[in-house]
Amino acid sequence: DMPLSWEHLGKPALLIAASRRCGPVYVKSTLWQHHVFAENAAAVAQRRFKLLQIFSDQAILKEAELGRAASNISAIIEDKEEEDPVARCRAVLAKSKNCEPEMDQKLAPGVKIVTLPPSVTGFPHWRRYPEYAVSKADDDRGHADWAIPEGVDNSSPRILYCHGGGYLLYSPQCIYRPATTRLAAASGMPLFAFDYRKVPEFKHPAQLEDALQAYRWIWENGPEGPGRATAVFLAGDSAGGGLALALALRLRDQPIEGCPVSGITVVSPETDLSCSGESYKTRRWLDDGSEHRDPVFRASDPVKASMPAIYGLLGRPDDKDSYPLTEPSISVLHAALHNLPPLQIHVGDAEVMLSDAVNFAEKARKAGSPVELNVWPRMWHTFTLFTEGCGLDLKKLPEEPRKALMQQGEFLRRLARDRNYLDDKKS
Repeated sequence: DMPLSWEHLGKPALLIAASRRCGPVYVKSTLWQHHVFAENAAAVAQRRFKLLQIFSDQAILKEAELGRAASNISAIIEDKEEEDPVARCRAVLAKSKNCEPEMDQKLAPGVKIVTLPPSVTGFPHWRRYPEYAVSKADDDRGHADWAIPEGVDNSSPRILYCHGGGYLLYSPQCIYRPATTRLAAASGMPLFAFDYRKVPEFKHPAQLEDALQAYRWIWENGPEGPGRATAVFLAGDSAGGGLALALALRLRDQPIEGCPVSGITVVSPETDLSCSGESYKTRRWLDDGSEHRDPVFRASDPVKASMPAIYGLLGRPDDKDSYPLTEPSISVLHAALHNLPPLQIHVGDAEVMLSDAVNFAEKARKAGSPVELNVWPRMWHTFTLFTEGCGLDLKKLPEEPRKALMQQGEFLRRLARDRNYLDDKKS
């Protein structure tokens, strides 16, 4: 049980601590002493061999332990990533070309789609310029969709939905059916999505005129055909959210008798076409992986990147008959916001248009309008369109998109119940 020691010829000094029964092992180098007998040298050599074998075994053992530790750390990291599906979604969105493949792809169960052509609705029949056409469907635009959950009929409250796309892209049929069917399912109400005219083919106020025509139509026509609505709600996302709010303002100032807006729910609404909110700077994408940056809008200058579509809508400042970026009829943050119907807004804390939603909500509240604002941490632009996990094979889906969608549905159902209660009291 004594510490072991031996001497090396011409080697530098070395001190080694080993956790064995014998305690620390000390190795010292000096010149070989002449009085060491041959048999003692042989014994020392044998001890040296055994000690090196001990260290070798220890090294192999330590290497195996390190390997197991590395595997455990990797497993922990993978588990953490799996536990944080938001981080994985953000990572894949940050690498996506346009985020369309990551959007929801499946229709909500129990909801059927019925498409109506312009010949039935009377809506404008239009086509895209060849340079903006992406499919044959762009030669035949203006179709509308009913998203009809099981068990609804003409007596059910109805939703008029304005889809997003910067007034430039998309239609109810191309990528929006998963979103519209999900909101119809969440609310238990039939939802009507219309294909308003886009830029650059049509400038403002064409989009607002189409929304107004669709609103008049849905009041007189339900999922079962002609029949007056009991209530109509407005909904939309992004530019469509801004269009829904613009329609509500138009109907406040020029009401249709007997056709009030019963409520509005929007996601990531575009309310300020001047793009002057601070989030256009503070939430613009940087490659630092910050969770407060928008992985959907990754332009280095979001304001500059937004202007071509906005000028297509309003006209350039030096164009004849152009509108200012603060035109209140469509850039609704700059309108008077009193006497609005009950309004619910959902927006991500990590999106470029955060200021559009927050500033609109604050101004509307100060004007006395009832507004419910929900800001979702780490969420990106129009995040409710990504309930399926951004195309990833995740064990656990992000909760925020689904929860926000469920809150939209509950908000509309609550307003419908309150309206029915008031109607019953009046009768």
